[in-house]
Amino acid sequence: MFVDFLKNLINKQKKIIIELDERYFDKKSLMDAVVKQLTNKGKICEVVGVDLLLIDGKKYYLSERNVVAKYCPPVQQAVLIEID
Repeated sequence: MFVDFLKNLINKQKKIIIELDERYFDKKSLMDAVVKQLTNKGKICEVVGVDLLLIDGKKYYLSERNVVAKYCPPVQQAVLIEID
């Protein structure tokens, strides 16, 4: 099952990337912020697991990354990758 999950992460091109205005240091706060932003954009969104969201009936895996810029602080991004 984990191998299939990794294949989906590699092969899927459907991603949602959300740049966050604030920094979140725990997963729950990050998930809440992502759900709030997606809901504000008219998406139907709910948390279904530790790193999983259901957005408009499709499952997405949530990860985060920090993008470093030369003259400003790093920007935290939430990366949502669609999985089967």
